[in-house]
This record gives sequence, structure tokens and C-alpha cells, in this order.
Amino acid sequence: MSKRFFSAKSLNVFELSLDKWEYPKHSHNFFELIFILKGTGQHVLNESVFEYTEGDIFLLTPKDEHEFRIRDHTDFGFIKFTEQLFIEKTELVSDLKWRKNLDAIVLHANSIPENIISNTTDRSHVFELFRIIKKEYITPSLYSRSILLELLGALLIIISRNLNKNAAIHTISEEEKVSDILTYIRQNVLDKDNIRIKEIAATFNMSPSYVSVFIKKHAGISIQQYVIQTKIKMAERLLKQTNLNISEIAQKTGFTDSSHFNKLFKKHTGKNPSEF
Repeated sequence: MSKRFFSAKSLNVFELSLDKWEYPKHSHNFFELIFILKGTGQHVLNESVFEYTEGDIFLLTPKDEHEFRIRDHTDFGFIKFTEQLFIEKTELVSDLKWRKNLDAIVLHANSIPENIISNTTDRSHVFELFRIIKKEYITPSLYSRSILLELLGALLIIISRNLNKNAAIHTISEEEKVSDILTYIRQNVLDKDNIRIKEIAATFNMSPSYVSVFIKKHAGISIQQYVIQTKIKMAERLLKQTNLNISEIAQKTGFTDSSHFNKLFKKHTGKNPSEF
């Protein structure tokens, strides 16, 4: 059985330089960004094993279990933060779309178990942000907390950009197209504009009338129902992993009110949110 590590801090930033990983496979009560500053080896994440090398970045949630198998001496950089820091950050931001974008990154972290930054320029930006965040964290000064929140926000936005970049349009099988459309819906489910039928159709070069029929035929579920199911799964995860109340979770997952959320949650899971 894996261990679970806990942190009382809402934010922690540090580096480790190791020849051998001495921690057992474990999970956390916090989110964790891991930067490979130097070295090679393997990252064991849940039931999968990935090769890592200098320049890789991983994003873990409280649900994930992991450990490293170091091949060459490795320097790790860590940014650990709890949902409390995430809430603190979003409370300072009035742009609802921006907040939903950040929520989607964390809620969908498991969809990107490997290195999360594919763009070379973005990777350079993210590592530079890590260095600035670390320096600000270690030597705090006036307004350091606000600066740290803004820098972390910028870092997460770059991650979002890499998550949501559309691959170049190419010929794919119907099965692949269904998978791509459903993935797109999951990644954009908190942005009403991006998951409108018209927008989905435009993104995948299809007509609005056909994309609905296409998904219903091949996935056996309507786009609207898939959106609801995805939100319910997000809500279930937040109920298990955070201390947010039902009203806050309903708001974060895009439901109009708690009553509507409770009704749909019961319908899809057979349980009331309060039972989690």
C-alpha cells in the first residue's frame, strides 16, 4: 500500500538533488508540479511508467500515486500547492473565463500523465517562471504573496495553452475523431463558448447538425449528456479530494445552482453529494 504525504503549507517551492529516490510510492494532499532540471530515469505514475529527461514537467493531483526511478543523478524542482492556494488565487481574479481555465487544468491533470509541455518556447518560459517563483519564495519581500500568486497563475496558463492547442488538421479515422471530440469537450467543459455545438463543429471542420448526429451515433450519448457526465465526474472528484462545500463545487463545475446540481448528481451517481 502506498503512503500518503501531507503538507500544512498552501505553497511550497524547493529543489532536490538526488542519486537515488528514497521515498516509497506515495500520494499527497496537494497538487504538485515537478520540473526535471537535470538527469534521466523513469517516473512511475499510478500504473504507468514514463521515461523522463532534462526539461520534462509533470503535474500531479492529490489522487495520483507516484515515485521516481533515477538512472542518472537528477535535480528536481518542486512547486506544491493545495486547493486553498488555488481558491486564494481565483478570488483575486474577476475574469470568470480565466478562472474556469485554471480550474480545467487541475481537474484534467490526469489526462496529461506524461511531460505536459510540448512547445519548446513554452517550456523555456515555464522553467524561467519556476526560477523566479523559487527566488521570490525563498527571499520574500513586500507584496511577495501577490507576486507568487500571479507568477503561478501565469505558469498554469502556459500549461493550459499546451493542453488546448489543436493539432494540425489531418485525415483520421472516425474512431479517432470521436476520441478527439470527446477529449476536446472534457478539456473545455467549463467554458460554455468553446463547447457550443457551433464551436465544436468549427474546431473539427464539421457542420453543426452533423457533429451532434456523429457523436450520438459513435459514442452512444448526446453532446449535452456527455458535458453533464463530465461535470458530474469533476464534482465527484472535488467532493473526494477537497474541503469545498457543495455550493462551491456546484459553482466551480458550472451548474446554475446547488439545487440543480444536487438533482443531476443524484440522477447520475445514485447518491447525494453530501454522502461523499
